[in-house]
Amino acid sequence: MSELIAFIYDNEHGAKSFEGDLIAAQKDRGLNVGDAAVILRRDDGRPMLSHAVELVGRGSMGGMFWGFILALVFWARWWGLSVGGALGDLGLEDDFVKDVGDSVGKGHSALLALVDDEMVAAVLSVAESSNPRVMRTTFSTRDEQVLQTVFQTTRE
Repeated sequence: MSELIAFIYDNEHGAKSFEGDLIAAQKDRGLNVGDAAVILRRDDGRPMLSHAVELVGRGSMGGMFWGFILALVFWARWWGLSVGGALGDLGLEDDFVKDVGDSVGKGHSALLALVDDEMVAAVLSVAESSNPRVMRTTFSTRDEQVLQTVFQTTRE
């Protein structure tokens, strides 16, 4: 099992700073993050996504997954799409996606991390010092397999 965790900051630099803290914890304490991406919403409202490559290497889900998440979080409701049906099939909770989208306002940033259960406590402890708003949703092993199939990725 894994969790998709959103660490949300009320400024543009918080998520990138937290990414640096996670990289340091990875080197110092053997912390392992399965996959991660940083989302920044500029003051003009435009979202920007960057895959946290230095933190996770290639990552388990890849850029298509994070692009999909970005589209769901920021554009699905604007396009008038109902996100509920497809999300349930992919293991994503509609409320989680909506809450993250509502929380990452203009001038805010977030780091979204896909974390194996045994690493969740360690990742959360690294976040304590930067005091982000934390939102979590769980993925079963089956949900992860479906996501990896949909986005044609494999975990190494």
